[in-house]
Amino acid sequence: MHRQLRHFTLLLFALSSFDCSATVAEPITADEQRNAAMRCKAILVDSLAAQGEWSSVHAAEYLIHLDEKLPVLAAFQPQADCETPQYRIGVWRVLAQAEAKPDSRRLYVQRIRDVLLDLAAEDRLHALESLAKLNAPIASAAELRIVEQFADSPEDPGRAFAIWRLVQKTSTPKLVQSLLGELESSDQVRRLRAAFVLGQGNELPQPIQAKLQSTLGKESRDSIVFPFLAIAAGDGHLVRLATAENLAHRALALKELTRRGIESEIDFASPPIDSAPLAYRQAAAFALLAKLRKSDVQQNP
Repeated sequence: MHRQLRHFTLLLFALSSFDCSATVAEPITADEQRNAAMRCKAILVDSLAAQGEWSSVHAAEYLIHLDEKLPVLAAFQPQADCETPQYRIGVWRVLAQAEAKPDSRRLYVQRIRDVLLDLAAEDRLHALESLAKLNAPIASAAELRIVEQFADSPEDPGRAFAIWRLVQKTSTPKLVQSLLGELESSDQVRRLRAAFVLGQGNELPQPIQAKLQSTLGKESRDSIVFPFLAIAAGDGHLVRLATAENLAHRALALKELTRRGIESEIDFASPPIDSAPLAYRQAAAFALLAKLRKSDVQQNP
């Protein structure tokens, strides 16, 4: 039976054949760390093969964040001319981040922008969201008019993403208040999107944090909105979310903790990784790879 469980309970995740009754003893060895990293990376790289599935897009973006772009390009460049609505936006978003040449990256941003400008396109909402995630500038008066139309339409499902793009252009208290207003909607998806956007910015002013924390306190933990409110409400709530029983919530927390570079003690051994949903396996692999690489840099500056 393997004896490799050491002071990183993390490696119970990466090496799922570990003996869970093993005791914490010797320090982790370099070979064990490399083995763990290889297994984590394999989870993400193997996910790239699921063409047409958003799980492949999410895996690609994890790898891009880890500066592992070669397998991403190998999987996504052949899909560059994808015509499947919605998924094509994901393909172009990945390539807009992974391509080495600025001109190539701009090409894919423009493809997404063209969908937003196409009034007949059925995936304009996905285009609007992805342009915001890419922090792409509003490039023309026509694009600005469209974004403002989304933002000025109280019932539009993409309103939060439009406000996000306007905030990226020029942040104002009125725009932030508009996002907070979206949290009062009876539509859970609209509330989720507003909470997500609020969680993507820099540290929010204390009155807004207080409002988010108050809203979070009233939200059911089973709600689809809850994890996004917790992420937006501050680092303390985010760290607690990483220990949630709901693995979808925990996956979101792991992703955000890693994105923000926040250190936390998280037990990746429970539940057994083989029985966990793919979204959780991907997020945990991402978090572990980032943690292992940081440890390696600290040991070998």
